[in-house]
Amino acid sequence: MANTEIAKKTETDLATKTPSALEVAPDYIESSREGLEDITKDDLLTPRLGLAQALSPQVTEGDPAFVEGMKAGDLFNSQTGQNYGREVIVQVLRKDKLRGMEFYGIDDGGGVKDPNVPLDDSRLKWGNSGDKKADKPKATLFRDYIVRIIPSGEMIALSFKSSGIRVAKELNNKMVLRVNKEAQPTAIFAGLYRLTTDTKLLPKPHKIYVVENYGWASAEDMKVGKQMSISIKGLDMVASIDREKSDIPGDDIPF
Repeated sequence: MANTEIAKKTETDLATKTPSALEVAPDYIESSREGLEDITKDDLLTPRLGLAQALSPQVTEGDPAFVEGMKAGDLFNSQTGQNYGREVIVQVLRKDKLRGMEFYGIDDGGGVKDPNVPLDDSRLKWGNSGDKKADKPKATLFRDYIVRIIPSGEMIALSFKSSGIRVAKELNNKMVLRVNKEAQPTAIFAGLYRLTTDTKLLPKPHKIYVVENYGWASAEDMKVGKQMSISIKGLDMVASIDREKSDIPGDDIPF
């Protein structure tokens, strides 16, 4: 085959592959972390599946993060701004530990104030003065998952906070109730889930996730899911999640 034909074939092959998709390595590739020893959580940045709210930067014209055509209720990649519409199919690779974080208020410029709030910290507790605003915790509790979008293969974080934790618990239920033909539990990456969006009206209108079972992963997705799950094992993916608190579902009220 001529060099020009090889070059064209290579370009075609690359064009048909999703850059973010991770393929299973050939048999001759050995298991090793050689050369990766010094990579820490501070060297990682995990994109997050965002859910656009009415006041999200992505739907606000003039904001640097504005994405043309995005509407409240759309799902998007927090790093690239890619709009996935109102439905994605995901394969869960990992459920992460609970995470407490404190953010600066909007009047103070926003952003993360404390990324590591202990779970027994008073900042995560509700008060009892009767004043909802005063009683509200200063910090936010998150439940996080690392998922793979099907069929593109993108690895992305899925975060829930406050009342959105109810949806996280629904997802947990769906995962733990899966069994194989021997009635034995299955790996976390064995199932697929459909994420869509809906509107919750109280205490004020905001967008929320809806999660449904979407069948079993294919044999190929099982192989890739297992490989990706192993690859991120031991890495502090939670600390590397790119967060924008305002578009993570949850209404910040007690439940």
